Amino acid sequence: MLRRLRGQSGFTNQQALLVLLICFPVGLIGVGVLVVLLQRPSPTVVQAPPSETRLDRRDQSTTIQPLPRSSQTFAQPTGLSEQQARSVVEQWLTVKSQIFAPPFNTDLADQVVASGPLWTDLTKDNGSINWLKKEDSYYTYDIIRVNKVLRFLPSETMPSIVVSVTENSVLHSPNGNEKSSNTNNWMYTLKKESGRWKIWDYRKQ
Repeated sequence: MLRRLRGQSGFTNQQALLVLLICFPVGLIGVGVLVVLLQRPSPTVVQAPPSETRLDRRDQSTTIQPLPRSSQTFAQPTGLSEQQARSVVEQWLTVKSQIFAPPFNTDLADQVVASGPLWTDLTKDNGSINWLKKEDSYYTYDIIRVNKVLRFLPSETMPSIVVSVTENSVLHSPNGNEKSSNTNNWMYTLKKESGRWKIWDYRKQ
């Protein structure tokens, strides 16, 4: 009975020694690992930049601001009006009695006639004024007026106006007096010259 107990007690001591031999190295390793872990610096947490500083272009919405309304209205063409065009024609009709009669005032004609076909017809060697001078003739006008405007073609450079004109004239010449009375439609083309609107040309419609 005593031997059995001793046998059992000796077996227990061997087991304890075996356990001690196994656990001691393991414990040392565990302590070493714990020391290493404690000595390692804690990882630095890198914070991401604020979300508002980095935005995906796909997430950005583009807001188009409306253009401010201008209080200034669009400017009208700088050409003359229908009434102004008619006035220029009436000026031409008024001075005809001084252009086609002594003293055949070409300076006056220059105020209402622009450089162009009409001016050439008035001043060329065989033009209207020189023909009257050579023939010792001239015109007088009993009635000369614009009856109405039929059409107005606005333009910034060369507007045109079609008017009905009544003209009662007398051609005085050495051969006698020749009367003429007519009402015709004429298209006058105007041109601005030296800051003033003038007759550039006209033709019967």
